[in-house]
This record gives sequence, structure tokens and C-alpha cells, in this order.
Amino acid sequence: MSELAGQIGLVRTRGPLGWLIRAVTRSPVNHVVVAVDEVLCIGAEKSGARIRPMTHFGHIDWSSFALTDSERSGIVAWCEGIEGSPYSWIDDVAIGLEQIMHERTPRWLLRRLSATKTLQCAALADAAYVYGAGIQVFEDRRYFGCVFPGSYVAVFKAKGWL
Repeated sequence: MSELAGQIGLVRTRGPLGWLIRAVTRSPVNHVVVAVDEVLCIGAEKSGARIRPMTHFGHIDWSSFALTDSERSGIVAWCEGIEGSPYSWIDDVAIGLEQIMHERTPRWLLRRLSATKTLQCAALADAAYVYGAGIQVFEDRRYFGCVFPGSYVAVFKAKGWL
């Protein structure tokens, strides 16, 4: 299995939606993908979780987690298994409201956001690590739906990847 498989990538896309996500979350990135192999990655998009060539996104800043072959395989298998899953617009709304209003998301909504039936891009990557490899990317063990692309920026910077 390739060394890139299973790594998390941060992307800054063009267009008004990308700008809006970066503005609301005060982040330099607005999309997260997970490498499936050396040329393909998966990310949650408006049309659902989709595998695409990495070249579709232009520049991607990749993580360098020290993954075992078993962890890589688990992450990739989990990602391939959710391909086509619907996008979670409610996650975006909850994150946006929390970021704008600086209020905590109600516990009942947090439980709903921890489901993997629908996912936004950052939650997809976080869930892939937990369910595919048993790895917690975030020390605070936040719900998947409470992770947004900017959440990874602090992790990447702390590890020297950005």
C-alpha cells in the first residue's frame, strides 16, 4: 500500500462556497480529503462522498501520520465503503451557527452530528481514522460533525506539516 494512502489532505478551493466556509470558520482551508492511493482521494462534496483524482484539487497539504499498513488499509477501506454517502448540510449549519454565535451546540444535536450516515468533508476524515484505524486525531474527542476543515489546521501546524 502506498505511503500516501490514508493521509489527510487540506485544500483551499475556489468559488463563493469555499470563500464562505473560510470566512465563517476563520480558516485558510475549506475542504478535507483522504488519500485512497497515490493518485486518488475521497472527500464529502455536495453530491456526496466522492473519489476523485488528486489533480482535481490542485495543491493539497498532506498529513504525515505514522500509519501502519493495517491502519492505512482500514482507513482506505472505510472511506471506500462510504463512497456515495450523502453530504451533511446540517453539520455545516450547526458549525456555522456555533462559529458565528459563539454558542455551544446543544447536546441532542451533537449526538445527531456523531452519526456517519451523512458526512461533511472534515467529519469524513475524522470518522475514517476512528472507525478505520481506531485513531483519535483530536485530543478532545469531539463529535465528528463538530470538526470542520479549519480544525485540522492546528493539528497540522503543531506537527510541522503546515
